[in-house]
Amino acid sequence: MTDPPHDPTLADYRASVRDWLAATDIPSVPLDLDHRFEVLKAWQGTLYDAGWVGISWSRESGGQGLTPLHQLVFSEELARARAPMPIGLIGLDVVGPSIDTYASSEQRARLLPPLLSGDEMWCQGFSEPNAGSDLASLRTTAKIDGDRFVVNGQKVWTSWAHKARWCALLARTDSDAPKHRGISYIAVDMATPGVSVRPLVQMTGDSEFCEVFFDDVEVPRGNLIGDLNAGWTIAQDTLSHERGSYTLRRMVEYDVAVEEAFAEIRRHRSAGGTVAPRTLEQLGRAYVSVRGLEAQTRKTMARKVRGEVPSPYDSVDKLSLNEVEQRVYSSISDLLGPFRLTPHDPSAGLDSARWVKDHYYSRAVSIYGGTSQVQRNIIADRLLELPRG
Repeated sequence: MTDPPHDPTLADYRASVRDWLAATDIPSVPLDLDHRFEVLKAWQGTLYDAGWVGISWSRESGGQGLTPLHQLVFSEELARARAPMPIGLIGLDVVGPSIDTYASSEQRARLLPPLLSGDEMWCQGFSEPNAGSDLASLRTTAKIDGDRFVVNGQKVWTSWAHKARWCALLARTDSDAPKHRGISYIAVDMATPGVSVRPLVQMTGDSEFCEVFFDDVEVPRGNLIGDLNAGWTIAQDTLSHERGSYTLRRMVEYDVAVEEAFAEIRRHRSAGGTVAPRTLEQLGRAYVSVRGLEAQTRKTMARKVRGEVPSPYDSVDKLSLNEVEQRVYSSISDLLGPFRLTPHDPSAGLDSARWVKDHYYSRAVSIYGGTSQVQRNIIADRLLELPRG
């Protein structure tokens, strides 16, 4: 793994990222899910070897020891070079930081290096069929039996579970405790007997989300992350990373998406095609919404630099993300009209197949990572201090 210059300025760092990307073969991302996974996994290995993974992680944990601002610069340049993100973002942005904070030194030494390199993928075993919006009501149990846990239960909406080596599992270890207590955070090897995965076909045609079943799964007690029955605190840390870091990355991708839509329309007009005034008006609305999200993410970055995470403001980030993603992709998809059903006959120069798929995927954003309704409740309760009910 290559080390970049120690504590470079943001301008120097941006220049080094651009130079590297200009000299690197950037992979094209196939539509087929399995092929896409393999391409992006190899891409993560390339980024890791060149020193572009774990940018804001500490050097002791295998990262580069730089700031969240350096990570944002890298994400911006990656998106603007039309280069894909690494595949292991659940590990890099969501689960990994919590493991780094709460795991033992032995656990960090075992789990973090292959997480960073992409050799071992992670999934997040939080949501259940009856415990999604109300996560603390989860029913999956992990009963202590000597030096092991015996896990039984079901998880759902578990992204990449069918490709993951590890699952960051929330399970109830004390059934008599109040629901926010008695929950533990356990690393489960997905190859353990009794773990079964069933991919779910999404409206995009992909099967990225999965159901995961645990039937008498024996997990060593040494896989417990943090203290027994202290999983809720770690889960809140994980969710804060999911809502904050993910918002930062996605904001850059929305910006590029709007730029690409404008570019497709400009090429269409240059070739003699016509574009209705409504088209530019629609894209203008999308552009303004992205600029609003950008202003919000700058505040988020300032909080991350000050170490003010997790925070109820993470819910403001997630709610803003939900609304902007759906507005951007629905605005572009609406321009296609009936042509959204004929991907080989684009409207106004827009690539129907690409934009319709992005639009379909965006419908899930207000559910995964915490529904919009839950985020509004958190904002009302913890920020506005409105009365419950």
